Amino acid sequence: MKKAIVVASFGCSIKDSRERYIETIENAVKDTYKDIDCFRVFTSEIIRRKMKREENLDIDNMKSCLQKLKEENYTHVYVSVTHVIPGFEYEKVLKAVNEYKESFEEIKTARTFLDEYMGKDEVNVIKSYVNTNLKDDEAIVLVGHGTGHDAHKYYGKIENLLKIDINNLHIANIEGNPYIDDIMGELKKYKKIYLYPLLIVSGDHALNDIGSDDKESIQSKIAANGIDVKMLFTGLGENENAVNLFVDRLSEILTV
Repeated sequence: MKKAIVVASFGCSIKDSRERYIETIENAVKDTYKDIDCFRVFTSEIIRRKMKREENLDIDNMKSCLQKLKEENYTHVYVSVTHVIPGFEYEKVLKAVNEYKESFEEIKTARTFLDEYMGKDEVNVIKSYVNTNLKDDEAIVLVGHGTGHDAHKYYGKIENLLKIDINNLHIANIEGNPYIDDIMGELKKYKKIYLYPLLIVSGDHALNDIGSDDKESIQSKIAANGIDVKMLFTGLGENENAVNLFVDRLSEILTV
């Protein structure tokens, strides 16, 4: 029996952000399962090409990683994913795993951060990620990536769960409803907004689409309405509770 763990992430081409968010999760997995070989996968082909071009780093995608594991005679493979929702990137993982299912005695894929089974665990992680000590005229806006995939629905579902405890909390997305303009009428009743990426990595999207000084950024659009806005350049990948949740996801599928 020869076991392997694969940690599959969307990826990040910014070295500091990669180390701060993705490697934090990878290292937690390695520390928890010291006796099992651990491998990295980035599902974004754009990120993989950029890293090759700019840093001369070759990062496997899911299929190339599984092919190597097959050739190296691994028998049991457990895939940990750091994606927020089970969208198109997660489907890439599942497709590759399905293609190689006959190549291993066992191969399993863990759940994403949000999915149909989410509940108090995910709520508690996000509550630990944001400042919940709000005044009546203050609010939190979590900004997700958004997608055209059906899994986009989980942003709305986690918002509803969070609102049970944090009424002054809203979710907007970079791609997909609701956009920040769609909820601006609701936000105008607040004097201060705390803006958080609902992302694993605080990378290009956080720096440009959410928190930049560009007039089209989410931060600028809120400020243009006379609201004091504080952008928090952070990501779930550096939140200890989120990291532990990803490790727990892996424990759900791993046969020790």
